[in-house]
Amino acid sequence: MTALKPLVVLSILLASLFQTQAQEPMQFTIDHYAINVVNLERSVAFYQDIFGLQEIKNGTGLSHIRWFRLGNSQELHIIEVDSLDKKIPKGVHLALAVDDFDRFRESANSKEINYSDWPGTPKAISTRSDNIRQLYFQDPDGYWIEVNDAKQF
Repeated sequence: MTALKPLVVLSILLASLFQTQAQEPMQFTIDHYAINVVNLERSVAFYQDIFGLQEIKNGTGLSHIRWFRLGNSQELHIIEVDSLDKKIPKGVHLALAVDDFDRFRESANSKEINYSDWPGTPKAISTRSDNIRQLYFQDPDGYWIEVNDAKQF
């Protein structure tokens, strides 16, 4: 019976170790955001003009896909498709924080971007209850984009 005690203790320790590891949450970070578009060049021009995104190597090597740096380590993948039949509500959107919201808004005005606040008032901005300002607009394929001044910098 005493020879079984070390095995029982070892079993309890191993079970405890695996239980602790299983309870720890896994860590995630956003890798990329991919969109389907009907005109690759038009969408690339839009995202480069509005956000000044840097194109990076397309890991797929496929000519109908282009990759761009989005933030420090995230990417935007723009994928051309033959047709696109979608309806995207404003609640489904890409949200980007910018370090100078007022400068971005001036740029959006000068580029005649049709932005609005959350309810849809043209050229207006929303202010959340935590004082984060935000505006919304759509890309050429109808994807919603939020730009805000969340202090992430």
